[in-house]
Amino acid sequence: MKQICGLVTLFVFLISCDKDKYESRPSLKFKEMSGNYLPKPPSTGQGYVLFVTLEYTDAEGDLAGIPIMFEKKSFADTLCLDPDAPNPSYIDTASTIFSFPTDLPPSNNQKGEITIRLTENQFQRVRCANAIDSIEQAVFKFWFRDAAGNASDTATTEPITIEK
Repeated sequence: MKQICGLVTLFVFLISCDKDKYESRPSLKFKEMSGNYLPKPPSTGQGYVLFVTLEYTDAEGDLAGIPIMFEKKSFADTLCLDPDAPNPSYIDTASTIFSFPTDLPPSNNQKGEITIRLTENQFQRVRCANAIDSIEQAVFKFWFRDAAGNASDTATTEPITIEK
């Protein structure tokens, strides 16, 4: 009986020692967003803002200043493209739009949250030739590569309704 208790104690100890270690491949998970409906933008003003909070982990903690890429993905059945409209599903290649703070201290087994501020420029409302289609359903996807070149998971928001 003492041997079984000793083995169980050793097993629990080994598991608990390993729980805070992360892999070299960073992780990125969607945590929350400030809403899931964007009304039609006002005729004057700057429009609406959506905040997306993501949780990240990285074993090496080499994320300071690393760009975060994103993609807007519209659902195919909600599209009616105007030939002059922007591509509704695009990848942002401007790496300076979103990034981890440059003063993020390097540390092993790093875990934290980052909040992304999406504005009208990132919503890219899809214009339609007819007035019948007045809403669009979309998700936003986020990912990054750490300083060592390891790609993170792709974090995807919940569906968002965007009024046109």
